Amino acid sequence: MIRGYAEQPSPRAGGRMTLRVATDAPWFRVELHRCGDGLTLCEKSPWLPGEDAPPHLPWHDWGEPGTGLRGEPLKPWPAYPLPVPAEPGVYVAVLVEGDDNGGDLTDPDRTTADGREAKALFVVRPPRPAARILYKLPLLTYHAYNLIDGRAYDPERGDGHWCLYNMPRPEEVPGGLSPGVGLHRPGGGTGATPYDVFNFDPYDPTPRQTFAHWDGPFVAWLARRGYAVDYCTDLDLHREGPALLEPYRLLVSAGHDEYWSDAMRAAVARHVAGGGNVAFFGGNTCWWRVVFHDAVTFSRVAPWHELGRPENELTGVSFRNGGERDRDEHPVPVGFRVQHADHWVYEGTGLSDGEVFGLAENLVGYECDGAAFDRAAPPPHAPTGADGTPAGFTILAVGDARASGWGLGNGAATMGLHTVGLHTVGPHASGGTVFTAATTDWPRALATCPPVARITVNVLDRLS
Repeated sequence: MIRGYAEQPSPRAGGRMTLRVATDAPWFRVELHRCGDGLTLCEKSPWLPGEDAPPHLPWHDWGEPGTGLRGEPLKPWPAYPLPVPAEPGVYVAVLVEGDDNGGDLTDPDRTTADGREAKALFVVRPPRPAARILYKLPLLTYHAYNLIDGRAYDPERGDGHWCLYNMPRPEEVPGGLSPGVGLHRPGGGTGATPYDVFNFDPYDPTPRQTFAHWDGPFVAWLARRGYAVDYCTDLDLHREGPALLEPYRLLVSAGHDEYWSDAMRAAVARHVAGGGNVAFFGGNTCWWRVVFHDAVTFSRVAPWHELGRPENELTGVSFRNGGERDRDEHPVPVGFRVQHADHWVYEGTGLSDGEVFGLAENLVGYECDGAAFDRAAPPPHAPTGADGTPAGFTILAVGDARASGWGLGNGAATMGLHTVGLHTVGPHASGGTVFTAATTDWPRALATCPPVARITVNVLDRLS
C-alpha cells in the first residue's frame, strides 16, 4: 500500500516541491505524468527509501506530528523533495513500490489519472503568466468529499475517516471534534476514495469528485484543441486574490466547483467588475461558503444564499433553482432547449430556437443550476431576479431538471450569461462577462456533442 500528496498543490515550474509519501514497501519511485490528451511521462525519480506512517485525523496536517483519537502519537508522513517539472500544466505523480533488488512490486495504471491510491495530483504554474486563460482546479471540492481509503468513521470502534459529508457528532469523537478538513493529506483529486464513490454515473465509471471525472476531460479537450492555458488551484485564488487574476483575460472553472471562500469570491467579483471574464463550465458552482482555520484547514459555513449573498449575484444561477439527477435512477435523459439562437454563443452550431442539444449525453445531469423564471410563460424565458440573478442575465437554454428526477426551486437548469459592467482599456471598451453552462456534466459532453464543443469554443475565443 502506498499513498501520498503534494505539500505544495501548485509549485512553480523549475522550482522544488515536496511529496509526502507513506508506504509499507522498502523502496518506491515517482513518475511524473503531465495530463493533457492522455498522460505523458515527463520525469522519473530514482528509487527512494520507503517508510510507513499512520493515517492522521481529517483536520490534521499529515506532514506534522499529530495525536490520534486515543492519545497515541502520530509521526509525520516522510518528506521527499523533488524538482518541479519545467513545463507548466496539470500533473499526476504515480507512485511505484519496489523491492530490495530494484524490481517493481506494483504496476499502477498509467492510462488514467484516476486511482484510489498510488497517485497524487498537483499543478505546475509558470514562473510568470504565459496565457490569456487561467483554469482553476477545485481543490476544496475534491477535499470536501475526500474519505482517504473509503472506510467511514465508526464511533463504536473509534476508527475510520470522515469528510464534510459524514462528519460525526462532537460527542462521538474522543477529545471532541475539531472543525473542518485539511488539504495536506492523500486525495484532493486522485489517490484516495471520494465519499460518494457509491453514486455511480452510468455515463462515466470514474468516481465523481475526482479530477478524472470532472476536470480531466476538459483539460484533455483543451490540449487537443491547442489552447494555451495556465493552471492554478482554488487555494491559489484564496491566497493571492485579485493579484492572481489580474494578468488574465478569462478565468475558467469546470465540472463541480462547489466550495468557495470569501477571498475567492471577492477576487472573482473584482476581476469581473474590472472588465475580466469568467466561464463556469459546470454546475453546483459556488454553493457553499467556506472559512479557513489555518493555512490548510477549512470548514463549510452555509450555502451562500442562506447568508444573504446568493451566488447568483456572481454566477447568474444557483443550485437551489436547478436540481440533482444523480445515480442511475433517472433514465430519462435531459438536454438543453435553445432560445435566442442568434446569440454569438450559438454561432456555428446550426441550432434554432426550440431545438434540444445534449440529449444523448444527458447533459443536464448530476447537478445543475438555474435562474428563477416563470415556467408558465411561453419562451423565451427571462429571469425574474427574485433569487438574486442580475437583471441583465440572458437565459440561452433551459433544461427541465424535474424530468425523471427531482428539482430544487424552479427545477430547471439555465445556460446563460451576463455582463457586469463596462471597463475601458486603450481604444476598446469591453464588459466583464460571466458565462455559465449550469450543469456539472458539460465536460463529459465535449467529446461527443458538437454543439457543446462549438459553444465552448465560442465562449473561450470571445472571452479570452
